[in-house]
Formats: sequence, structure tokens, C-alpha cells
Amino acid sequence: MRCILLIVLDCVRADHVSAYGYQRPTTPTIDALAKHGTRWTRAYSPSSWTKPSVSSMLTGLYPSAHGVFRGVKSRRHDINTTTDALTTTTPTLAEALSRAGWRCGAFLNNAQLGEYTNINRGFDTYVPNGGKVDRLLAQFDAWLQTELNRPTFAYLHFLEAHWPYRPRRRHIAEFGGNRDTNCYRDFSAKDYGKLRREMRKGDKKLSNHELTDMIDMYDGAIRRLDGKIKIVRAMLDAAGLLDETTIIVTADHGEELNEHGSIGHGQDLSQVLTHVPLIISSPQYSPGNRLTEPVSLVELTPTLLKTVGISCSWSHGNLFHQTQPREPVCAELLVGRRYVQSLWVNEWKIVRSYHLASLQDGNDKINGSPCAAQLAHKPPASIELFNLSNDPQGTVNLADQPFAQEKLRDMTQHLDHWWSSCTPKYDENNSTQVSVNDDIVQRLRDLGYID
Repeated sequence: MRCILLIVLDCVRADHVSAYGYQRPTTPTIDALAKHGTRWTRAYSPSSWTKPSVSSMLTGLYPSAHGVFRGVKSRRHDINTTTDALTTTTPTLAEALSRAGWRCGAFLNNAQLGEYTNINRGFDTYVPNGGKVDRLLAQFDAWLQTELNRPTFAYLHFLEAHWPYRPRRRHIAEFGGNRDTNCYRDFSAKDYGKLRREMRKGDKKLSNHELTDMIDMYDGAIRRLDGKIKIVRAMLDAAGLLDETTIIVTADHGEELNEHGSIGHGQDLSQVLTHVPLIISSPQYSPGNRLTEPVSLVELTPTLLKTVGISCSWSHGNLFHQTQPREPVCAELLVGRRYVQSLWVNEWKIVRSYHLASLQDGNDKINGSPCAAQLAHKPPASIELFNLSNDPQGTVNLADQPFAQEKLRDMTQHLDHWWSSCTPKYDENNSTQVSVNDDIVQRLRDLGYID
């Protein structure tokens, strides 16, 4: 194997990928990769938004271990905007590959993944603002043609399935829609951000027509991205690498489309936000495998390193060689003063949230962290239990049902054990606070993340 290519499709949830049973043909190229590769039917993101999720993918550590939880929050009068980042001692996939002689390049279009995150460590080439997909791919192709004598790791991160959705007319037409009459045709990212805030406050509910139009735009954007993966394969072929490349296609998180009265991502750990596609097509593994046990994207780093014969002493798990007992499959989210954990065991899922005792400064920014000391003797603010075999989207909470109490105790023990063993615990010494420049703040404001 001469090349590893990791393709991350921002905001693409598993149940809108046709290889996962979606009724619309959104992903013919991905479907072909699944047919000739391995597909995990229950792969879960370690968080429900980009920065902690990608940090976990590229380190093999959960957010509680790598310490990256928070986004960039800024008000217009702030002089210095800060956020958390990986420490310089946190090992990464790219660093391990680079030390072994691999060239490593990342081509991204997401302001949440700038150099300030320290995710770039180990990459010879790191392009965090690669632009729209065609420009990004041109840069990747030019880089790919160089140093073909060295083994190659490339990471591509596409933003086109993130709002504002901008599919081509033909992609909307494939699903019976019309982009020119779609009510979101002229929506900007700020418009989506405003709509999301109104829905979360209860000031706005989507009509059936509005929801249909939104889904048409989202599915059309996924269909457009799928075609770009076909172009990527052609680039690998032209470079003489296709037959010796392991291609991983996944997503950093999903997208809510009114399932719980909201849109977007990063607000909770619901199924539609954490269940992501995961497909690996590799000459080293037999085609057509379909694996059904729950797995986490934190297992990507140890799996890839073990595949190329590099020791990964800091992380555990192997997606292909699943041992018993399995490593826990969990997710975490820190949003405002709320810290949320979830864990999957077979068809069962538990979600537990806490309200943090947070320190505040004069601007009411939250400096507290979900460290063990805060949670040790504190009851959860809420707890939910779902049976995904009967309720695939996790909408029916069984935590109060008498027949589910034994299962609830069992799942709580699983979650407690994971939490106690996930070291080092996240605290203020396990995270680096970094300043974010005005350009990043403005890009995030343009995406509707900052008011």
C-alpha cells in the first residue's frame, strides 16, 4: 500500500447515504466503494460538531482525553478571541506517519480546523482554507503529483454538504425538485443560523413544504459531493496510485433536519448527528464486507497505523479485527454549561447530560471544564435510554419504563466505566488555550456560528 486517503464529508449523516438504505440515489460513487470495500453499518462520531470530532479522528482519543471541546465564541467588542486546541504533547496520526517516512498533506475548507487547533502537526502540507471543492481538488492534485516515490497520507475535508447548501440544478432535478423555486435557493449561512436560533427558541416551525425543500437542497449537495469523489479516484489513477490506495470515506458528524424541532448540528448527541457513514476500500482487505457491531471513529488512527505496521501505544481499537470485549463506543459534547455523554452497546444507547458549575468572567464567558471533580458526586440533569433496533433514530426515551430499569443500570455501569478509564481527564491543564485571528472569526461569523 503506497497511499492512504481519508475523505471527510462535513455534515453527512449515514441515513442520507444510499449505501445505507436511503431511498434516493445520493451516493453512487460511495456505493461502489462500499461494494468493493468494507462498510460499517453502525459507525459513530465521537462528537456532533467538527473540531472535537476531527481531533478525535486524527489522535485516536476521545475529547475527554485530548481536551478539545469548545468552539470559537466572540462578540464584536472582544479584543482577544480564544479557544481550546490540542496540546503539543498529544500524539497524532500524521506525526506517527511522518516519522515513518510518509508524506502527509491535508486539504480542507473549514474554519474550525485552522492551524490554531494544532491538528496540523505532522502534516508537511496543511491547507485549512482550500476553498470550494474544485479549487481544493486542484491543489490536492498538484500536491499528489510530487514525491511519488514516498508513501502518501492525504486528508480531504469537503464542506459542500454544510449549510448554505449549493447543489447544482441537475442534482436537485434528480430527486424531483427544482432549485430555482426552492425556498432556500438564496439562503446564506447567516440566514440558516438565524432560522436555527428561531427554531430552538420555538419562534419558528418548518412547514412540510419548507422541510421538503431543505431536504432536497441537502440531498442535492451530497449528490454533488459524491461526484467529486469520482474525480478524486481519477486523480489517483492518473498518478498511478489507485490500485495501491486505501480510501476511507466518512463524516465528522451528521445534520439534524427537524427531527427534534431543530436544524444543523452541535446541539446534542442524537442519532442523526452521531451516526455517520464509514467505508474503507483497500487492496489489503477482501471486498463486500458488512460489519454490524458499533464502532467509533476514534478507532481510525490505531487501525490505520496498525495496517502499515506502526505501533500505536496511546490508543486502542482496530476496526477490522474486532476483539471481545469491544472497546466502548462513546461520544461527548460540551455546549454552553451542558456536558453530554453517550454510549452504544449493541442495539442500546444511553445519553447522560450534566449542568456544569462554571466559572465566569466579566463578559459571562464560561471558563469551567467538564473535569472529573465537577461530576464525581453530581447527579445527571437528564438521562435517556433508547433501543435502536425498534427506534433507529432514538426518539423514544425508555429510561422511565419499568421493563427497562435493568438495562438502564447495565448501560449506566458501562458509561461510568468508560468515563473512569478515559484518561487523562479533561481539565484546564489538559488543554491549550490559543488566540484566534480576526480572519477566522469573520469566516465563522459568515458561516452563522458567531453573531
